[in-house]
Amino acid sequence: MSKPLISVILTAYNDAEYLPKSINALLHQTLQNIEIIAIDDASTDTSKEVMEKFAKTDSRIKLIYNNENSGLSVARNRGIEAASADLIMFCDADDYYEDTMCEQMYEAMTDTDVDLATCEINVIYHAHHEMKSSDDAYYALKYTGLQKITDSLILNTDASVANKIFRRSLLDQYSLQFPAGLRFEDAFFCTAYLMLSKKIFFVNKRLYNYVRHNNSIMSQTWSTQSNVDKAIDHTTIAIKLYDFLQQNHLLDDHIELYWQLFESFLSFSIVNSKTQQSRNAVRKLAQSFINEHRTDFERAQIEQRERIKRLYSRKHQLNVVGIKKTLIKIMPTYKLQADNIRQLHALKQRCARLKANLKETK
Repeated sequence: MSKPLISVILTAYNDAEYLPKSINALLHQTLQNIEIIAIDDASTDTSKEVMEKFAKTDSRIKLIYNNENSGLSVARNRGIEAASADLIMFCDADDYYEDTMCEQMYEAMTDTDVDLATCEINVIYHAHHEMKSSDDAYYALKYTGLQKITDSLILNTDASVANKIFRRSLLDQYSLQFPAGLRFEDAFFCTAYLMLSKKIFFVNKRLYNYVRHNNSIMSQTWSTQSNVDKAIDHTTIAIKLYDFLQQNHLLDDHIELYWQLFESFLSFSIVNSKTQQSRNAVRKLAQSFINEHRTDFERAQIEQRERIKRLYSRKHQLNVVGIKKTLIKIMPTYKLQADNIRQLHALKQRCARLKANLKETK
């Protein structure tokens, strides 16, 4: 086979149940000249065996095994290193592509000569149906066709890598990788890539199918019944983003955007931390970072500096309502989630009133 046009990086950890659908969707793409780099991140189920079974039937599948569970970022980085195509796409093992996704994303990149392209995401609910309203609004594309990348566009574009196609040359030029050992890796990778890019093409079609289920990483992260508390990672990736921009001489071009993102990431960490101890750790991390980079911090707008100071200051008690108001103002994605929660509360209240009225009628 000639050099593949796209390298699709498929990562799996204990996804044997979902892998057949995901792999079959890739094998039946209308654009056949692709390679599938399937990475098993030391699964304890039969994911490895499922991958090997498919690899025996199709030479386009390249297998990579991690000796120990290293996390999604490490797995994807290994996939990028092994990729031989000039264009890179990603797929999680519990999700799947529409048959024409590779073809339409490839055409978007080659016909317009952009730095990246993105499509819409179709969310399938095996769990978390309550998130449909916010999902629909978040994953709906806010732009159409060819666009110049601006700070406003970055803030209004979803931070998922699964519905995008990237140029390998840009990844290599800026040594851009996923942050090992951290959650919210997509937010770092996508934001960094957008900030170093010039043009993007929006394919206004739902080509990626994202399956929400109870065993997903995000479900385990945010479940109140889980001991996993990774909210601080959102502040850590904000700091890593600063390092990336500074090392590649991009900070001056995006200084206002950076501090806006830092504020939203920090707010997100505080609101979603599960304990007071975790919130204190977030504040300490943020304050240390600000003190170390005081000169660049002073370049943020005065109002923004004050809001960030209030967030990390130990002199202020946690005001969840105030932080949520800040998030709604500066981070459109949080507003969508907040609206969704308000709608659920309103629905519960209406149901309660209907039940009360029924009792009175009887």
